[in-house]
Amino acid sequence: MRIAVHGATGRLGRLIMEQAAGAAIAIGRGGPVPDCDVVIDVTSAAGLAALLPRLSGQSLVIGTTGDLPEAALAEYAQGAAVAIVPNFSAGVPMLIDLIRAAVIAMPEEWEVEIVEVHHNQKKDAPSGTAKRLARAVVESGGPQPEQHSLRLGDTVGEHTVWLSGPGERLELKHVATRRAVFAIGALRWAKRICDLPHGLHRP
Repeated sequence: MRIAVHGATGRLGRLIMEQAAGAAIAIGRGGPVPDCDVVIDVTSAAGLAALLPRLSGQSLVIGTTGDLPEAALAEYAQGAAVAIVPNFSAGVPMLIDLIRAAVIAMPEEWEVEIVEVHHNQKKDAPSGTAKRLARAVVESGGPQPEQHSLRLGDTVGEHTVWLSGPGERLELKHVATRRAVFAIGALRWAKRICDLPHGLHRP
């Protein structure tokens, strides 16, 4: 499997290249896409939009968040597997499973809110992960949660889902302590997407 990374000079891109240990190729800004099977994009919504016309059917793993070019992605996904993964960690999918179980079991009068904390350089708020967690709440029959975003120091990433009722509350939380977990997860997804059919996948 040949992997190319779009955004290889960015904070997460550099970590992916390090974790790949020479098994990944960098895609330059505006340059040609090298011969590869999978492209991992960790740039920006604008960077992703500029990348799509340069692709030629490679599987695409998107770690970019924000206002993505949805129409262009849907068109490209007609001929390739495309995964939009707002959080590459192993723990967030487990958190989503816990949220689903809790929301199904909680009393109807309970409320749900989400608090997310990231470093002060993160541009989008709420985070893509927070939006995904909110979607898990709604898909499980819960209310649309209020979302609160904090941008503090060098915090890697924290997401807490609060389920509250009269006299009690439940907190479900994921904390990333090292950015390397996202690089490891990106490469895990690069392997996984090779087994997925054409189309958009939103885990």
